[in-house]
Amino acid sequence: MSTVTTGNWQKSLWPGVDSWFNDEYDSWETEYTDIYKTRSSSRQFEQTVGMSLLGRASIKAEGEPLQYDDTQQTYVNQYDMQVRALGTIITLEAYRYNQYDLDPLSRNPKALARSMHVTKEEAGADTLNNGFSGSFTMGSASDSVALFSSAHPSGPYGNNRSNLLTAADISETTLEDACIQIAGAVDPRGLQAKIIPHCLVLPRQLNYIAARILDSDLQNDTANNAKNILKAQNSLPGGRKLNHYLTDSDAWFITTSINEAGDGLIHYNNWDLEFGMDNEFDTFNMKVKAFEAYDFGWDDFQGVYGNAGA
Repeated sequence: MSTVTTGNWQKSLWPGVDSWFNDEYDSWETEYTDIYKTRSSSRQFEQTVGMSLLGRASIKAEGEPLQYDDTQQTYVNQYDMQVRALGTIITLEAYRYNQYDLDPLSRNPKALARSMHVTKEEAGADTLNNGFSGSFTMGSASDSVALFSSAHPSGPYGNNRSNLLTAADISETTLEDACIQIAGAVDPRGLQAKIIPHCLVLPRQLNYIAARILDSDLQNDTANNAKNILKAQNSLPGGRKLNHYLTDSDAWFITTSINEAGDGLIHYNNWDLEFGMDNEFDTFNMKVKAFEAYDFGWDDFQGVYGNAGA
């Protein structure tokens, strides 16, 4: 058990320290809300179920009966709520003998809040960070493939579908190709679906490159006096969102209108962040804690498309 004792804060026991540093690192603003839609939950797990609707109409010959079709559920995604918690213990001596206003006890709630904030941001980014790995799926009852895959089963009816972009570094051309692929998306029965690119999500390493591509009035890095069609046609109406917790320096992602409608990347808020403080009767130690419960995942994989980079 980790306990803050006078040994942890030896310099705090005697006057003479001019200042303390490393105690007030800032954190980035909340970023997971840029790409996830939040739902509330009071249960240990939540399940969402896909649907397969009707297929194409067939030609009815004169005097012959029409063809009937059926609908049914497809795959089940399960969100398992995870409790994240962190605490610290401070001895009475470390607290009482401290000679400075900014004592260990007053610092710890701020440090806990920052740790909980960063932990949640990393958990949100992990859905994308692990999105190309078949080891990370939405459970055994789901379609059982990675978030970004060219082989998403369409259920009992249709062919596989894809939200995996051809691996390539981000550029004007690869962004155009991604928008073209998204515009050709189909539903589980193979019918054309109106799915529109919305927002480019990228790591810090690609921020400036993406800014030059999307914000230029003319084509980037060329002598051609031609329009930047991505900007002229507002191909990505949600612009670009920088996520500091993405770990692959050349992977990039595009969320779609499915995600904007609330059926793509999902964050379940189970327990709000809570703080607590208590004393141990025998030791006089003071305990400070923080905890919350949530989960991140996805319903419809077509809410986001991924490119692993070259």
